[in-house]
Amino acid sequence: MLFSIVVPVYNVEKYINECLESIIVQVEEFSGDCEVLLIDDGSTDLSGQICDQYQLEYPKFIKVYHNQNQGLLLTRRFGYRYAKGDYIINCDSDDVLEREMLENLSRAIYTYNQPDMILFNFNKYDGKNKSVAFSNIFSTSPVSEVSKADILTKFMLGYSVVSVWSGVCKKSCIDISANYSPYAWISNGEDSLQKIEQFKMSKSYVYINKPLYNYRIGVGMTGNFNENYYKGFSAIFERIKNIEKDIPDFERLMAVKVLSTAGRAVTQLRYDGNKNRRIHTQYLTNIQKDKFFRKYILDLSKVQNYIQKNHFILLLFLKYKLYFLINCALNFKNKFSEKEDNH
Repeated sequence: MLFSIVVPVYNVEKYINECLESIIVQVEEFSGDCEVLLIDDGSTDLSGQICDQYQLEYPKFIKVYHNQNQGLLLTRRFGYRYAKGDYIINCDSDDVLEREMLENLSRAIYTYNQPDMILFNFNKYDGKNKSVAFSNIFSTSPVSEVSKADILTKFMLGYSVVSVWSGVCKKSCIDISANYSPYAWISNGEDSLQKIEQFKMSKSYVYINKPLYNYRIGVGMTGNFNENYYKGFSAIFERIKNIEKDIPDFERLMAVKVLSTAGRAVTQLRYDGNKNRRIHTQYLTNIQKDKFFRKYILDLSKVQNYIQKNHFILLLFLKYKLYFLINCALNFKNKFSEKEDNH
């Protein structure tokens, strides 16, 4: 079997039909073997029932598993364990596959002698309109081979190759026996954990310079305050050591990764509706005391060109524990955004 499409499902009754229809129309037309694994992570809405209905209608290629809630990371890992395909395709249950995705992937697999990983572009999708999030990431060619060093550099500097659904990889490049339960609490950044493992185990890479996936914006963690945001990524920084030897100019790129994450973590306070000053101070203190932050904040001026300008100022405030100024800056940003929304 060529492909296993793993779809973790949790309380997405509003979106899951569109997601599954985008998969089914391709699987039915696809010339190769393919299976779809729907992993219901203890949904409390109608999502689980909808999955069962699709399995009854398409029993040849849809399999449904119902589990107790354990979070996105472990739900994906469960799907990997039961997948029978040579390649794993990840699809979030509120997203949509682009038409002919399977054919594009299959063509690249056989043209380039079954590479370990295939990366591609994706669209941002609001339910009606699409816009290309990234293009020409590695090349202007329609399809090309890519080096591990180039891929890991992109991974460290930005977000074009971070999400697990922005590429497919061989099941043999996933350590099915690895215990990820210590990371089950991480609600954002779980994609990075998966990608680090895949990058470490893969040796050959191909890039398709075409959007094959539609990422739905405006749902999930975006726009929500999470007290463990930076803490989760700090755990991921420890895992990056596993691929350190494969990353050229590691220390500089690591500084960009850590400081960019810290900048995003600080701006998370914008979404805290409670505005509890004590919680804010503790949240910022925890970031400021983190060993990775304290090491790489010393390199802030060296990597300034890779850091968002607004993040750069916030990081300076954080370095010197100017928490009051951080709150003032974020409050101003919120008020400015409200004015823009009202016009």
